Amino acid sequence: MSDAAAVLDREDSRGAEARAELAARTQRSREVAEKSSDLLALEVVPTFEMPHPIYIERAEGARLTDVDGNDYIDLTMGFGPHVLGHRPKAIEDAMHDQLAKGWHVGLHNPLQAELAALLREASNCGDQAIFCNSGTEATMYGMRIARAFTGKDRVALFDGNYHGAHDYALVKADGDSPRAKPGAKLLGRGVPEVIKDDTMVMLPYHDAAAYDIIRAHADDLALVMVQPVQNTVPRIDNAKFLQGLAEVCRETGVLLLLDEVVTGFRLGYGGGQALYGITPDLATYGKALGGGMPIGALTGRAEIMAAFGKGWGAPDGVFSGGTFSGNPITMAAGIAMLSYLKEHRDEVYPHLDEQSERLASAVNGFCQEHQMGVQLMNAGSIFYLHFQREPIETSRDVTRENPQAEREFYLHLLNHGVIVPGIHLFFLSAAHTAADVDAIIEAFMQSFLDVRADGLL
Repeated sequence: MSDAAAVLDREDSRGAEARAELAARTQRSREVAEKSSDLLALEVVPTFEMPHPIYIERAEGARLTDVDGNDYIDLTMGFGPHVLGHRPKAIEDAMHDQLAKGWHVGLHNPLQAELAALLREASNCGDQAIFCNSGTEATMYGMRIARAFTGKDRVALFDGNYHGAHDYALVKADGDSPRAKPGAKLLGRGVPEVIKDDTMVMLPYHDAAAYDIIRAHADDLALVMVQPVQNTVPRIDNAKFLQGLAEVCRETGVLLLLDEVVTGFRLGYGGGQALYGITPDLATYGKALGGGMPIGALTGRAEIMAAFGKGWGAPDGVFSGGTFSGNPITMAAGIAMLSYLKEHRDEVYPHLDEQSERLASAVNGFCQEHQMGVQLMNAGSIFYLHFQREPIETSRDVTRENPQAEREFYLHLLNHGVIVPGIHLFFLSAAHTAADVDAIIEAFMQSFLDVRADGLL
């Protein structure tokens, strides 16, 4: 047994005390967990597992309440969509109004065009849109329409980017391959090898070598898909690389899709497109667009999107479908969300940016002062905490050199009343006040000291 493991086994360790305290006040959560393990093959997804099982009953503003009645400051924010916090009144009122009229009809409703008009105003490439139910569906449709429009089959994805859970998105860079020319490998079983071998091209993120790979594959490459900000390495200084990428795609005639599922309406009202001054051919949205309701959207130039409108039976038509796509409850929530952000963006985004920079600065300053091998990266209100000393340029630089300290930190943070999801990607919202951020900073600092007390940091 390692020295670190021996410390964790001690009953008087800070970690043991935190586990005992959490267990004592989350007995109902434990009961739900025991029942769920027999009934559910999977709860949410594995990467979102918590350091201690808790089940949430209520959400309000910046707070969550579990089934045992414990309150927490939430940094999960629904994994990103709650830019305004949980249950903002404008969105809740819009949903109640629509509930009184009906929540699903399966036929045309007038709200889709209203939301599409707002989306067009916020998206540089948003001539036309289709709505679906998730970001996963949106990126899948983006690949499909690009292949149909160009007549080419291959799609290029970047090392370290995430585009959802469909087969064509479950391809990542092989860590043993050269950084500047990454090979591809499948993420999990059940995805056909032919997807990796015949249809995908991997690109290095934040590396001009990507431009040469695109040029080399231009004859059979339909689409390059990229996140404006990587989830696990959120950094804001991406303008030069992304603008260069857009130029290369224009030069080669390869379509460019900006995946704004995470960044859309979070980096700003115009998302990454406005922040970085890019006009892609296509863009995908999710999360924030629906005000917390399940949603995905694909927007793009009218000439590219036209094939959706021809019907799936037409020789040159492109199929899309989904029983709840464009449903009136989600459309009403999305209209309320975008209308609020449009009217109040001069208040919402400066507040988000100010509090986000304050949080990042305080945490990084504390860790540097105490010589802890930890760094908090952020792009606006998107955060990721890395337990390593070495600088991080892209996801290839992430080593997770201290996993025990990382696990224990999130346990202590939960015990101090702050929730960060198991994926360790977290967010602030407009509902987080300066006092909330003060409390978050204090909880982070105390959690770091708890981990250090057990000799892990």
